[in-house]
Amino acid sequence: MSDDVTFWVGGYTPEMGGSSAGISRWRADGDTLVAAGPAHPTTSPSFLARHPHLPVLYSADESAGTVSAYRVTGDGEELSALGSRPAGPAVCHVAVSPSGDHLVATCWGDGTVALYPLDAEGALEEPVPAAPAVDPHAALRATTSPPAGLEASSRAHMALWLGPTEVVTTDLGYDVLRVFAVHDGELQLTSTVELPFGCGPRHLVALSDDLLVVCTEYSCEALSVLRDGAERRVVARLPLTPDSPRPGETAAHIEASPEGLLHVGLRGSDRIAVLRCDSSGELTGLAAFPSGGAIPRHHVVDGRMLRVAHQGSDQITTHLLDETGLSTGIVDLTTVGSPTVLITG
Repeated sequence: MSDDVTFWVGGYTPEMGGSSAGISRWRADGDTLVAAGPAHPTTSPSFLARHPHLPVLYSADESAGTVSAYRVTGDGEELSALGSRPAGPAVCHVAVSPSGDHLVATCWGDGTVALYPLDAEGALEEPVPAAPAVDPHAALRATTSPPAGLEASSRAHMALWLGPTEVVTTDLGYDVLRVFAVHDGELQLTSTVELPFGCGPRHLVALSDDLLVVCTEYSCEALSVLRDGAERRVVARLPLTPDSPRPGETAAHIEASPEGLLHVGLRGSDRIAVLRCDSSGELTGLAAFPSGGAIPRHHVVDGRMLRVAHQGSDQITTHLLDETGLSTGIVDLTTVGSPTVLITG
């Protein structure tokens, strides 16, 4: 691992019950994370994204219902505001297109998915909302008692760009993926993928142009989704661990490593599940290990290191991984207030 790897961290600030100071920057010094400049005060930046080729950082300001842009200045340690735009209630994720022309924000509060053109400086222009999601399970949901995960509400949670103009979003409330094409400045729906009722799709990764893997918050599963012509379909589903979901357990984030392994955080049981997915979409569970803190909300694979942002215990925990993707032990604990996202920067 190179010592010049840097990270941006966002988290919940006091108005959302957290202790984060806003957006902070960190640098790897061997196994250890060290602060690389002061925190930039802002309101609950619960997710962050970088521009692909400009020194600009974006935040989903969850409690404010806005998306903000910042120019990275100085030695890469300081942020200057480029402006904010409205999003929707509980905006929880932002993703920038590979070309750097657009940003998509997703809102847990009401299911809004919004497209923001980006100007030549990376600043946000006015958002254009996509058409609301349609519940593929509406009839079943209307007649089913609503335990966790079955609420009859659209809850957009994540966006993933599949190419310069194609983006897929998860809807945790409606159990559906939606695939959009950017055309004439709008998100035009091209296909949907119906997922199992009540599973709660939260985050996903693309393993190839044709293969996605989704982690489900409520059912604590991995779902592989394969392109079949112009459509996509679920080809496999697997509990994240043999005993998932445990009482009170919810899945959070999924991350793919260069070795083809998948790491998924499990809140409540505070574990990291390790899986493998082959090119056909077949899923294999390998093992799980303690995350090393409370509420593993997000994580990143950094070479042989797995760095886990623990929202509930105010720390980033660094594990050294073996060749099978399992932890050989915790090599660093860094105190960070209520971290909810950790991205390389």
